[in-house]
Amino acid sequence: MTTSDGIIVVDALWDYSVEDEVVNGLKKLGLDPAKIKYVLVSHGHIDHAGGAKLLQDRFGARVILSAADWDLLDRNKQSWPKPKRDMVATDGQRLTLGDTTLTLYLIPGHTPGTISTLIPVKDSGKPHLVAEWGGTAFNFTITPDKPRKYWFETYINSAERFREVVTKAGADVLIANHTNFDGPNTSLTVTADTKTGQAVFNSPTFGLITTSNGVLRTGGNAVWGEYFAGLIDEVRTYGRALSAREIQN
Repeated sequence: MTTSDGIIVVDALWDYSVEDEVVNGLKKLGLDPAKIKYVLVSHGHIDHAGGAKLLQDRFGARVILSAADWDLLDRNKQSWPKPKRDMVATDGQRLTLGDTTLTLYLIPGHTPGTISTLIPVKDSGKPHLVAEWGGTAFNFTITPDKPRKYWFETYINSAERFREVVTKAGADVLIANHTNFDGPNTSLTVTADTKTGQAVFNSPTFGLITTSNGVLRTGGNAVWGEYFAGLIDEVRTYGRALSAREIQN
């Protein structure tokens, strides 16, 4: 998130990818990573918090987690670099940098202190309000006092509560930070084939895409397994629109 007084990074990715994808990614966009002022970590798992220490140490960025997920990081004895405990997010907190204010909500479930966020943005000058869901999936820490039933109910209550927040705020863009659950491949606009000029789709398309070779399957990887139809070795992940030739291959 770029503001008039610096940059807010929402989730710092893995420790091994933050250099290429955040630091160098910002440079590729013409932005200065030295202007990162805050790193808002939605929850204390390595794929979101793993890069926070680098941004904290190199650029002096303030790192924000909920109290419960700072504690979660403290309990994690894996060897990946953890950020030094810094700012603690509270429910309903407004984080302002320059001309931009984010609103943070604690939605426990995916972790004990997951944060979901309302983020104001503009597209060609037109204002929009993004609602970012901070953690999808059931990977609960089961204990005698907090059995699986407790966590499912907590997750449900958080989802229902954030739905009310989103509706009341009038958010018109819904995103989440576990894109392998959202099917982003199939929601991208599929452009015309560069050789034939034949358009496959010219608007965002949801669901399964049928091609000459069958169905384009989405989701899953060698680490996390299969989430949707199709075998792991059939999965393709793209960060852009696809041509007809790419789909058919």
